[in-house]
Amino acid sequence: MAATTAIRDIVSDPSLLPVLDSAAETRDLCQKLLSLLDPSITPDQNAESPQTVQKHLFALLAQLRGQSRDAIFRVRDTKQRTAEARQEIDRLHLQLQNLYYEQRHLTGEIAACESYDHKYRSLPLIPLEEFLELHPEHRESSEHELMEARINHEHAEREKLEQARQELLKRKQALITENNKRKDDLASLDQDLERFIDVRLLQSLFRRFSKRNTSIDRIDGVGWFHSTTSSGFGTSLVCIKYALSIMSEKHEDQGVSQTLMTPKTSASSLPPPEKPSAIQTRFRVVAAFWAVILFLGFPIWWKTTSIYRAELPLEEMLNWAGGKSCRPVFPVEIRFDTPSLPEVEAQQLLRTTQHTLDDLNDFSAHHLRLKLADEEVQEGLEKADTALTVRLLAKDGLTSPLSELQPDTTMLEIFYPPSQIPPPSSSNSPLSSFIAGELQRLFAEEKATVAHILSNNAIGTHASSPPPQNSQAQQISPQLAESITKRLRRSMKYAETYHLTFSLFTPGPAPSSWDIESTVQDYISPVVQALSPISNFTIDTQVQLYATFSPTAPAPEYDETQSVWTLKEENLSAFINAAEWPLNPSIGTGPTINFILYVPAPSQSPLVVKESRATSWIIPQWGGVFILNPLPPTTQDTTPLSNPSHLTRDALRPAFLTFSHQLLSLLGTPSTPVSLPFRLQTLIRIRAATLLLSASSTMGSLARLTESLPSIPIPATVASSVSITLSHLSSSCESLRNGRFQDALASARVAETEAERSFFEKSMVGQVYFPDEHKVAVYLPLLGPIGVPLILGLLKEIKRIVAGWKGRKSAAPA
Repeated sequence: MAATTAIRDIVSDPSLLPVLDSAAETRDLCQKLLSLLDPSITPDQNAESPQTVQKHLFALLAQLRGQSRDAIFRVRDTKQRTAEARQEIDRLHLQLQNLYYEQRHLTGEIAACESYDHKYRSLPLIPLEEFLELHPEHRESSEHELMEARINHEHAEREKLEQARQELLKRKQALITENNKRKDDLASLDQDLERFIDVRLLQSLFRRFSKRNTSIDRIDGVGWFHSTTSSGFGTSLVCIKYALSIMSEKHEDQGVSQTLMTPKTSASSLPPPEKPSAIQTRFRVVAAFWAVILFLGFPIWWKTTSIYRAELPLEEMLNWAGGKSCRPVFPVEIRFDTPSLPEVEAQQLLRTTQHTLDDLNDFSAHHLRLKLADEEVQEGLEKADTALTVRLLAKDGLTSPLSELQPDTTMLEIFYPPSQIPPPSSSNSPLSSFIAGELQRLFAEEKATVAHILSNNAIGTHASSPPPQNSQAQQISPQLAESITKRLRRSMKYAETYHLTFSLFTPGPAPSSWDIESTVQDYISPVVQALSPISNFTIDTQVQLYATFSPTAPAPEYDETQSVWTLKEENLSAFINAAEWPLNPSIGTGPTINFILYVPAPSQSPLVVKESRATSWIIPQWGGVFILNPLPPTTQDTTPLSNPSHLTRDALRPAFLTFSHQLLSLLGTPSTPVSLPFRLQTLIRIRAATLLLSASSTMGSLARLTESLPSIPIPATVASSVSITLSHLSSSCESLRNGRFQDALASARVAETEAERSFFEKSMVGQVYFPDEHKVAVYLPLLGPIGVPLILGLLKEIKRIVAGWKGRKSAAPA
């Protein structure tokens, strides 16, 4: 009775009080029936029979079930109304937040305008008192008008000063021109004076030689000869030539007495003249050397040292790296299968759901496109990949829609009450809101991952396409953002082929064999087959006996409270004995993913991680480890614990189930939802975006390398790889826009391969370590001793030819 009173104090809803009364009466009948059936109690002759009480009890139970069902329906209705009211409140709250953000933005803009530091604040204006003395009419003006007047006054004064400066510059230029003209006049006056002195010198020399009528055998510097019997005009001509040669060679500070020598003294002090044949021979030798250099040596040197640089579309490559050529978008296509709806109602439901999705989506790079399952593709367009199929099934007895995602397919089944189909005039309905919410929940991690990838790359943040992921990134929960960052750091870099190595290590002689082929076929091959559209896989296995821990790793510790051997999490990184365990880090061209199955010694079993009691862990970007502890003996078995000599398929099952999950994690597969095909579809889109961005970034790096190192060779293979890369980048971007993510991944894979091949070309990398300074250091010791005599001989011949040409020109009659 006290319990019933307490329940009635808690339950105050009038609709639930009859339920309590029926429950209390049912309990009393049950106790009465138990007392009638109890053999230790003497039955009362006037009491009702057990059959009558049982019938009454069944009637009350049926009544109680009906009341309970009615109560449940009322609760569902209340929840539905509460959800609708909550949605309205959320909508109003969102509007309030938007108004608040707008208010903050406007407040910030107003504060920025008020604190803007204009240039007029730093103008060197005249003091206010001085300005008011010059312009007393502004004494009653406002502060704004006064500042305008002061700026206008400063502008007018500066214009006057600028005009004065221009006039002074004109006067300065005129004075400079006049000074230059006077300098030229003085220079011409000096030349006239020198010519006058030379004429006077010739006249004095002519008088001297006409008086001396002596023979001249040789005139120094001219090379004219005259017979002893010659006189008159010939003697005068020799005298003039001799004087001209003296004047051309003497210094200004030397007198005529220092330059005039007697013919006999000049002839005895100078060497004999060079023969014309020797001059011709020297000229031919120098010309032969230079002809060999110019026509044979220089072409051979140019041919052997020239660097071939193929033409690369540098601007297009930089545009791809900067995000100007492609803005990645992800139009995810979702098909609606509505077998129980007419086409008109299906179209109406599709439109309302699409509108609700568009309102909820604030990340324009990733959007969901809804189509009916029987809708045909337009002519000329390829069919987009279907990411998800939504199957709508009407079900009676439901008060709200329910969803169920199939774990083995990309099928989302939604059960709804028939009354929630939106009418043609409705713009929204609870069913549309439910479907949109479920789709947003399923693609939440994919959107966050795409936003994270685009936000860390220039192609996603270019100014020509404003970054839509910023708003999305602000709404990602910290837990989801941390999970995505951890998953991307843990996953391995994409490769076309991965090598999976499964290794069995044991510190003793057992177990020495395992059913690896059947286990891999049952637990690993299905996962590998599902991942085949993304990458290829090869599988290797090995067994290593007497495998000891790494010498640098601390030994396991025994926990007496739990009766287990433990390893600390901080020591797990040193668990792998890379020095003695045969773990090949690279098999072939692709990376290797190692999976270690370690069976500890019986003396150290069971072995677990101390902090989490786990027996497996992932080594980021390397592989996974699983500790397979031997089964402990039963209570009846008194034999000591020992490892089996052979591991059966059933014993390996937990380890390889863990390895399959670790493989998906190492390849970057999202953790949600539960459907593996759905997660693999997401992985295809993420890999396509990652490869597209990586290849674009590599093209930009190659373009910048080509511009910064003009001496680096660019072979034709690099140009061909660049052309293939740009072509497949365009194809991948176009496939992304059309929703064909399988084709986008295939094109992006080829683009990434060709981009890496072009960037790491061996000839280009080798040239980087042999700069031009090394070439000069090699050629200079060889060409220096040879080039100096050749250059000096060429200069001497040029001077001789020029001197002879000037002599012939001066000897020609005027």
